[in-house]
Amino acid sequence: MPRVKHYQFNMRLLRAGRTAATAFGPSFAPGEPRELEQRPWESIDGATLYVGQIYNNPPGWTDFIRTGSPDLPGDLFASGAGAVLFVPSGGRILAICFGHVHIALNDDAFVRQFGLKVTLNAVSREQLRSLDTATPDAVTVQKRVQTSKDSDLQAFGVDMYRDLARVAAGTPKDKDFAQFVAGKDALKVIAKDKPDQVQALCDRMLAMYLLEDYKADFSWVDRMQMVSEKDVIAQLDKKLFEALDKLRAGENADLHMSPPEIVDYTEGNQLHYNGFGSNGSDFESLSIEDYVDELNRCDFDGEVIELKEKHYISAKKDNEEKFDQKWKVYDCFIFETSLGENGNEKHYVLFAGCWYCVDQDFKAEVDEAYDALEKVNIVGPTTCLNERTLIEELVNTRDDLLKLDQQKINPKGVKYGNLEPCDFFSASREFIHLKDGHSSGSISHLWSQGVVSAEAFLTDHDFKVKLRRIVKSESDKKAGGTAFEELLPMAAQKPIRTDFKVVYGIMRKPYKDGSLGLPFFSKVSLQAAVKRLEEFGIPVALELIQKPASDAEAGEDE
Repeated sequence: MPRVKHYQFNMRLLRAGRTAATAFGPSFAPGEPRELEQRPWESIDGATLYVGQIYNNPPGWTDFIRTGSPDLPGDLFASGAGAVLFVPSGGRILAICFGHVHIALNDDAFVRQFGLKVTLNAVSREQLRSLDTATPDAVTVQKRVQTSKDSDLQAFGVDMYRDLARVAAGTPKDKDFAQFVAGKDALKVIAKDKPDQVQALCDRMLAMYLLEDYKADFSWVDRMQMVSEKDVIAQLDKKLFEALDKLRAGENADLHMSPPEIVDYTEGNQLHYNGFGSNGSDFESLSIEDYVDELNRCDFDGEVIELKEKHYISAKKDNEEKFDQKWKVYDCFIFETSLGENGNEKHYVLFAGCWYCVDQDFKAEVDEAYDALEKVNIVGPTTCLNERTLIEELVNTRDDLLKLDQQKINPKGVKYGNLEPCDFFSASREFIHLKDGHSSGSISHLWSQGVVSAEAFLTDHDFKVKLRRIVKSESDKKAGGTAFEELLPMAAQKPIRTDFKVVYGIMRKPYKDGSLGLPFFSKVSLQAAVKRLEEFGIPVALELIQKPASDAEAGEDE
């Protein structure tokens, strides 16, 4: 029996109300200098094909080669052609893309997560092959896990509380639907449909997109739902711009930047922030600080709509000469905020150019766990502006706290572990870990430090012995009389776990109503740390340390 030939299709779904003519970027739109040729598609009523040369440039490596071989041919070009077929289906329009045509398309014209939703509807949890996830935070973690054959969701290490699903791939439950699917915004399909069966293919993909079968196996993806209401997005963008203005004025704001997709750093990258007259200063990595400095250097005074539409990041690899537009700046922002008041607040996060609303039941679950966590008052309010000055102040004023900040210990068999046991060890046997909650680093990283340190203390003999030795040395230097090393078990003793406590101390500015709190995703990641410490049998507590709302306030209080 002859083998059935399969074809690979790359598909996207136009937003409702969009037409094919409005699906292109400014340079490639009909009537523009680089417009593609429009042609009919005879077998489907209403279908339209656009085809043409997308780029045609000399390769960036020719300048290097000519230094050793000056008489290179002058007709060396790197070129890319592309085509897109727009097919009407069920009152919508799908686009089947070929070659390099994605360069010519306007991403905003297409439905976000179309490919992801089709994939999760079509594939069961036991038939996944690849999964990309992202954990939005000050330090955003993006992860790709691939398996050698179809595998269960459990094999992909998903944190269902924190992770956003970004890209999924696998084998469909229905072999007649397709042989293989993978999707994010675009959908890659391997199917046996022939060119004259394109209409049936599009009808099938749209029908799968409209289902909600994914909720049986992948309901966790709805913990954060994409916001589509324009008025809500406008309010959220206003809050984003206010945070950016704070950073430009030298104030703190929980606004960060991260690539909106997984980046291959082995290829090397140089970046430019463009679209506001910056003239292409070179940077090696994304940084909100660099972007803010560029805005201020160029005296940018536009509004958020200009930022969204015109500010972009161009990049080139080490072996290339030309910078090409890579991402919109807006797509690289990581930002959390809330709308509403008096108990009717909704929480939102901006990631990869999309606003997500946190599911209310999920938020209530997280808040309930946070409220149940023991709160302590060890440090108390401070006039210090950052973690470093707070540590110095506590060293000078608190005899009941022993500074262990920057003390490094290697567990058994580890040469370069460099674990910091804590910032302070208290006379009440508390391992206190401090963090400025408004710094550029991730609060979530502190939770991990507390867990790793506690596990080493409870289970690693060498760590325990070295810790006692350091504590005795530091205690001998400290006036006050407390022999802190006597609070720790001897080498042959096992720690009595309930005698000790892990305390996380987070410096936070008060909200407008005077209360203190944590960003939502910091609460989410805290849950995992608390659960792990509870499994160890060691108590855990949290202190929110009120810090000045501004430098001026700190000056007045001193």
